[in-house]
Amino acid sequence: MMQRTRERYVFFLLACLVSHISFAQKPKSDTLDGRSDDVVITATRTERKLSNIAVPAIVVGQKQILQSGSLRLNDILQEQTGLFVTSGTGSGAVGGGVFGNGIQLQGLSADYTMILLDGEPLIGRQGGVMDLSRFAVGNIRKIEIIKGPASSLYGSEAMGGVINIITEPISGTQTQIGARYGSFATQDYHVSGSSANEKNQLYYFFNRNSSAGYELDPNTPERTLDPFFNYTAQLKYTHKFNRNTKLTWNNRYFYGKQESFYAINSREINVGGHGTTNDFTINPVLHHQFSDRIKNRLSLVASGFHFVQDLDSLNSKANYYYDSFRQNFWRAENQTDIQLGNHMLTVGGGYTLQSVLTTRYREQKFQHIWHAFVQDEWKVKDNLSLIAGLRYDNNTDFASRLSPKFALHWQLNDQWTINSSIGAGFKAPDFRQLYLSFVNNAADGYSIFGASEFSVAELQRQQSIGLIAQILPAAFAIQELQPEISQGFNFAVQFRPKPGWKAEVNVFRNDINNLINFIPVATNNNGSSVFSYINVNRAFTQGIEGSLDIKFAKYWNLSAGYQFLQTADKQILGAVKAGEVFGRDREGAPARLMRRSDYSGLLNRSAHMANARLFWDHTPSGWMASLRAIYRSRWGVIDRDGNGFANRPDEFAEGMIHVNLTLTKRVKENWMIQFGINNLLNQTNAMFMPNMPGTNWFTTVTYTFKHKNK
Repeated sequence: MMQRTRERYVFFLLACLVSHISFAQKPKSDTLDGRSDDVVITATRTERKLSNIAVPAIVVGQKQILQSGSLRLNDILQEQTGLFVTSGTGSGAVGGGVFGNGIQLQGLSADYTMILLDGEPLIGRQGGVMDLSRFAVGNIRKIEIIKGPASSLYGSEAMGGVINIITEPISGTQTQIGARYGSFATQDYHVSGSSANEKNQLYYFFNRNSSAGYELDPNTPERTLDPFFNYTAQLKYTHKFNRNTKLTWNNRYFYGKQESFYAINSREINVGGHGTTNDFTINPVLHHQFSDRIKNRLSLVASGFHFVQDLDSLNSKANYYYDSFRQNFWRAENQTDIQLGNHMLTVGGGYTLQSVLTTRYREQKFQHIWHAFVQDEWKVKDNLSLIAGLRYDNNTDFASRLSPKFALHWQLNDQWTINSSIGAGFKAPDFRQLYLSFVNNAADGYSIFGASEFSVAELQRQQSIGLIAQILPAAFAIQELQPEISQGFNFAVQFRPKPGWKAEVNVFRNDINNLINFIPVATNNNGSSVFSYINVNRAFTQGIEGSLDIKFAKYWNLSAGYQFLQTADKQILGAVKAGEVFGRDREGAPARLMRRSDYSGLLNRSAHMANARLFWDHTPSGWMASLRAIYRSRWGVIDRDGNGFANRPDEFAEGMIHVNLTLTKRVKENWMIQFGINNLLNQTNAMFMPNMPGTNWFTTVTYTFKHKNK
């Protein structure tokens, strides 16, 4: 044990030492000041023009966020090509009312998308999903979306890609206040401002958001969304010690509370209470430029997340259900960028400590993670760049992992560009899959145990005293969990026929191994099941994405996108091809052999998704407008006939199209008034899309006061 601890410390010291190596060559870089929407940081962890990066990327700028009238992060992400916002009851274990809005990239589950805030990882996943509705967009300057495996730079959870939320930069001295009111008594208020002098800069943001909730299915006693309110506060401070050194201190706090009412074995509401969420981040970052060829970034992060759901019987007032989840995260990381002739070398490393304390684990659990990464961006010619990267992760709960990546950016001429990348991604087993020890007394008494908490000997003991009726053969296959791993490939062609016009086609493929799933391992005497986790599945996602951006007639901008997606569990697909799988066309129909054309792939994926967005910005008059349409074809949601996939009509959710409209007017330099209608076609699905209410409207008024510097 002492030897392993020494090795970790030596590893960390070496990573920090390597990151301070200096070279004498003069740099050749396209880095800018990092404030333009054309600059992407997330793809390479260095500033690069969007036109010069080699991986699929989307940049959603502040202007697009404003024109869309979005309130929360999930609102704006669901309008982007190839992204799908999943929905479900993510936080509450008993029933509906608390949504977990995660994000799919290239058909990979929300578990496999890393979410960053100003380059630092966010915590608070429940059921593997980061609820995107926790994040207001009023302080977001842009969102960078990187598709495809990114574990070579970001480690676990970046199998499918990375979303980096970049908040408002500190510039000038001004104050802004805004208010919004809309359907379902939705209210949103914000105050933000900045102040700056030569040495110090301060930015602050405060937001309150609330809703009375709504009902999409009057046949159920519960509301689809219960009333809620939440607060978000951010304080960002920068101090310049000198022209080469500055300290940025970023702090964020979120508090949310939602009412919760449920009908348990009844048509009437008989259980009620609330769920509360506390979420904070403290993030000091020290930037130092040693010379015009070497710069360094030392980052410290302390984050905490706490969710509590407390429900009482409305009749007896006795406590019916209590659930608490508390996660803490500490990380220190150093990164150094070194220009070596035509090579940009990025090296770094760090240490992470995580802990989770919850009513669903036997005790508080800890994870220690050491990591180091290196990336070389080689500008072979003015029009050709090659990128090679490698990251090493050492986690106390599983074997170490190496994640490589290679990418190519080749600009054939002023009009045509080819980008290609191949890389490995991985996702470490999370605390839930390792340490869960949960018996759901609120339901039928089923239980789930993480792989590290599971014991065949304990099952045998419970069987001997009459608690367990049967131990299933799968119980003897449970062993130490391995990371889920993937290999991803992207090949894209860009065409720019003239300024303001861009078309892009990207072909992708992701192969995933060691997928972790929970399986039944025993049966209780009351007929309920005991579950545990195991690496069992292999899967793939593949498809093609196309996007088109056109600026025309001076004030108009048209964007359109389309994704065709195929997914499969490789074992099930192989059995279908071998003629070994049967299913039914409807309930009660005779079973028949499934054909390849019957296989619909992984659940909760649509084969076709598309969007079209028309923006009008008439600067002389101050008028702006947008019309956006988002389409999703049908998707499988349940397997009723037990063959592992959706194949009959009642196993699918119907396709949907959402149309949103906003109209904005700037009055002089200070006032902005916006009116919007979302879901014009009133498309709803209470069961499978509970986060999408029917047609709803809103009005926003914003006032900006710019202070004159003395």
